[in-house]
Amino acid sequence: MKKTALVLSYLLHPLIMPTLGLLLILNSGTYLSLLDPAAKRAILFVIALGTLFFPLIMIPVLYYRNLITNLQNTTKEERMIPQLIILVLYIITFVYFVRLPLSKTIHAYVLSVPITLFFLLVLGLKFKLCSHMAGIGGFTGLIIGLILFYETPLQGYLILSILAAGLTGTARLGAGLQKPGEVYGGYFLGFCVVLATLLIY
Repeated sequence: MKKTALVLSYLLHPLIMPTLGLLLILNSGTYLSLLDPAAKRAILFVIALGTLFFPLIMIPVLYYRNLITNLQNTTKEERMIPQLIILVLYIITFVYFVRLPLSKTIHAYVLSVPITLFFLLVLGLKFKLCSHMAGIGGFTGLIIGLILFYETPLQGYLILSILAAGLTGTARLGAGLQKPGEVYGGYFLGFCVVLATLLIY
């Protein structure tokens, strides 16, 4: 079970979710997907750079400096430092995106990423919510939002995201990496923040 949890943790890592979400938006079958292919590649490159590659570069640096000692089951103190750094990178990414002449839906989704991490940080002072489940929950919230706003047929993706959430949550519980409340709480947080940001923005 621990090996399964480890594999799923890497395949569905929360750092991957912002790029996957934007990839879904740009290929959703709505007018949002009508952008020029070159523009799509540029947008995906920027989101991947700010929310995936730069944060990934920081992890081995923090590990080498002994600021984190375990990549899978960190303490509250160890989680705070990388999360703060990643939050800053997420905010910078949003500031760049908001200056681009893109749809409000894209701006709202990119904004929901640092908001989700902010709540994970604040609530993490008292609770240990699962960031993996928050990422999958946010992805599910995005799919629901696209279905509601644009009536686009993404039910297949919705089913896959729910299955992915179930597999990841079960694996992390079975491996003893999380408690039920941490899994459910993380998923609910990500889902609500992304969907609410899409509705309000």
